[in-house]
Amino acid sequence: MPDLTSAFCFWHFVLMNTAFKTDSDAGNDTQGAIRIHADTRNHRMLGAAFLILALAILGGWVAWRVREDRSFPGANWAWISPKAAGFDGQRLHSFSARLGGDGCIVYKGRMVHTWGDDTRLNDVASVAKPFYAHFTLKALEDGLIESLDDRVVTWVPELATLNKDLGFKDRDITFRHLLDQTSGYGLREPPGAAFGYNDFQTGLLVWTLFRRVYACGYGGADQALLVERLGRHLRFEDHPTFRHPGSHPGRLRISARDLARFGHLYMMNGQWQGQSVLRKDLVRLALDSAIPVTLPRTQGEEAERFHEAHSIGGGPDQKGHAGAHSFFWWLNRKTADGKRLLPDATPRTFIASGYGGRFAMIVVPEHKLVIVWLDAFEGEDLVPFDEVGRLWVNEAVRELLDARIGKGNSLQND
Repeated sequence: MPDLTSAFCFWHFVLMNTAFKTDSDAGNDTQGAIRIHADTRNHRMLGAAFLILALAILGGWVAWRVREDRSFPGANWAWISPKAAGFDGQRLHSFSARLGGDGCIVYKGRMVHTWGDDTRLNDVASVAKPFYAHFTLKALEDGLIESLDDRVVTWVPELATLNKDLGFKDRDITFRHLLDQTSGYGLREPPGAAFGYNDFQTGLLVWTLFRRVYACGYGGADQALLVERLGRHLRFEDHPTFRHPGSHPGRLRISARDLARFGHLYMMNGQWQGQSVLRKDLVRLALDSAIPVTLPRTQGEEAERFHEAHSIGGGPDQKGHAGAHSFFWWLNRKTADGKRLLPDATPRTFIASGYGGRFAMIVVPEHKLVIVWLDAFEGEDLVPFDEVGRLWVNEAVRELLDARIGKGNSLQND
């Protein structure tokens, strides 16, 4: 916008300057002077009109920016009433009471409803994994790694000596394999041959990012990553951390309301109040790299691992991919049975899920919604997500969309 304003000011100057030059060149020619003075007045009137137009456009732009910035939270979340957001308030209370735990619902960047303690730092299980993908893609954007197809052994030469009996297969693991969970790390399959929802390979990715790529260590990851590369834009309120005494090192503790900021960032294509937090093409890559539904699941036979890179909590073969796994996100793609992962959600919905969906961050771009719940469905076993948990999550999403006043789950795009 400053360029547009400068252009208006420049042309206004030219017009006024032309008028003054004509006036001074009039000489003693009375008729010419009258004509030139008339032209001068016309030039000045035109210049004034042009300046007024410039100011009007500038004022409109400022007003538009004010409205646009309301699509993002500031230091604190702005609120909108359920009715103004198109929800039945009583049904929202019923929805959150049934789920339990902590949670929040955000519409167009404003908080609509919270429950439990949305400020509490929770261990969010596998909901943390899209953060690891984010910092991998950020390393690519910043030039710390050249390509997702770079071999991880370049950063972790200790991998080169593993699994001699399997042809030193771990030398071929790439960052893309780790994001896809197809690395075969700690398993007998070679990289790219099978999917393994494998917390040892996620642990290897975290160890590589923290220790070698960013070289901040686990102790410095909060400042180097959560603050400097993310929080200074998103303005987290509750100080999320990768280093909590109650969690494995590298696991994320974050509040529901801060988690909603991260979901909102991805709904806004990596842009935040006019600034790019992550390039749009990299956000699209994260949300459009689903594993082919035909790729087999690992047989689960374990192999040698690098002893310093520990699991972030789970085992090497926890669930299948359903053709919907993309850089630790779950996309609402069609699965092997021909149905979408969440049949009652919109096609562009994407999800971060932990413990089968008891922890979830759900982004519904078509409706400008971000939904977060943490430690919900107490006492229920939703594992594995690709077989059991997604049914529970789908039912919850359907209930929430049905709470839209007079619109239900058939709501057109907002």
